[in-house]
Amino acid sequence: MTNFLLTALIPVLIFAIISQINIQKRLKENLSDRIKSNLDTAEKNLEMVLDKYETILYDFSTDEDVLEIVRELNESRGDRESNSTSLRKKLSHICNQFTGVEGITIQLKTGEIIYYESLSSFSGSETWADKVEIPKIERGAVYFGDGKPVKIADKNHYMFYIARNITDYRIIENFQGTVVLSVNEERIRGAIASDIGSREYLLSDDVIVSAPDPKKIGKKLSEIQDSENYQYTTADHEISGFAICNEQPLAYYWKMSVSQWIYLFIIISMTIVIMFILLHFFSRPYIQAVESITGVMSCVEQGEFDHQVRVNPHLPMEIQQISSGFNEMVAHLEMLIAKVKQAVLDQKNAELSALEAQIDPHFLYNTLDTINWKAIENEQYEISGMVGALADILRYTVKNAGGTASISEEIAWLKQYIMLQSAKFGKRLDVKIYMPEDVKECRIHKLLLQPFVENTIKYAFADQETCALNIRMKKSGEQLHILIQDNGQGMDPDMVAKLNQDECEMEGHLGIANVRKRLKLYYGGQAALYFESEVGNYTKVHLFIPIEEETTCVL
Repeated sequence: MTNFLLTALIPVLIFAIISQINIQKRLKENLSDRIKSNLDTAEKNLEMVLDKYETILYDFSTDEDVLEIVRELNESRGDRESNSTSLRKKLSHICNQFTGVEGITIQLKTGEIIYYESLSSFSGSETWADKVEIPKIERGAVYFGDGKPVKIADKNHYMFYIARNITDYRIIENFQGTVVLSVNEERIRGAIASDIGSREYLLSDDVIVSAPDPKKIGKKLSEIQDSENYQYTTADHEISGFAICNEQPLAYYWKMSVSQWIYLFIIISMTIVIMFILLHFFSRPYIQAVESITGVMSCVEQGEFDHQVRVNPHLPMEIQQISSGFNEMVAHLEMLIAKVKQAVLDQKNAELSALEAQIDPHFLYNTLDTINWKAIENEQYEISGMVGALADILRYTVKNAGGTASISEEIAWLKQYIMLQSAKFGKRLDVKIYMPEDVKECRIHKLLLQPFVENTIKYAFADQETCALNIRMKKSGEQLHILIQDNGQGMDPDMVAKLNQDECEMEGHLGIANVRKRLKLYYGGQAALYFESEVGNYTKVHLFIPIEEETTCVL
């Protein structure tokens, strides 16, 4: 008996130890996954914030009025004081319009500095925007931060900067100056912050330029590291040149690890005691009963359903219940098999009935073609065009349903859809589509854009006389950025916030929820969707999907 107990304990101990090792491994994997998830989220949020302010800077630096004023200042033409005042007004408009923009500095090619700062203008403190470093830029936008505070009214404010050249491409000497946008560091801090417990830092050449604790800004990461109690993981942000560092506390991991070892010790101790007790009193009758039952089971496995387990009243009650329960199971087994066979047959019949009830799409195409020719014979050319568009839409949706199409194919289908919707609602839509050559052959899952256009026509233009719809596309890193903008009645902030929730399913906006589910199925976490709107002015839909070239086949 002792040998049997020891032999029985060996696999239990091995299983417990292996389980503990696996648990430790999973704890480490969960910690790594948590860090990776935090870094991925921080990187995406950082990219959205930087893209927002870079767009503001780009629009400003390419504005025709700004270019004209800067050119006159560089060439000493016109009223210099008036031009400087006009330029500062434009700078103040940007600072006051966009949250987080604390100052703008322009260095003309003559070296003259023109600036506006919102912080000092209210506090009366010493100016700082005229002392901002002006980098040399070869192309595009440059992002940088120095970790140095701007002291306003005895309070330190930290900035990060985005710079871009002011370039007039209409003349040979196209460089006109450099503009630097000073953005409050708190915008970055809020964007990259993750779940409770961990902290994110934004680094520029190992110098902290954004941190949950502003006192750490300006220090090197090596100066604040506590490697014994925290794990530090850094990911580079390619677009900006910054690096995001995640500081993950290890206390929770060590606590869980110790508790698991204690739990293992308790389980092993209890198992030993219980096994000694149970095996001593119950092993023999149970083993005999199990052998009897397994013998009958072998016969039943061969299809001999007439065999039954003999219920021995001298065996423990549990074995008697198992024996009688097994006998009842065998008695009902044939009946259940017959029911399963009948269910399979019924399912096949239902599938056949469904197939027979389907309408051949070719019949619909031919019918629409007949209606088209009838309309032409009666000189109903508008109806003919609508019927033709409907036939094209039907072919597009039926062929390879759920598959992908090129951007150019999707836009061609969308134009047909917009034409039909315009006729339906009796409104003429001014549709402008900006589709660069390098995105035409990118792949997109079919009918992803249709719900947004439908909502725009249905809701945004309800009381609108001038209906304008702009669709813009561009590559943004490894993603395709699609912007759909209308000049409709817009939405209030509460509605926008609800639509921007991932699990939003609002009445009248089921198409949006459907698109979110499809994006998750098609692209996982690589796609993003969010809305912007201003009541009475516009609504913008931003859609980001991974770039897939023509040769890619997604099923």
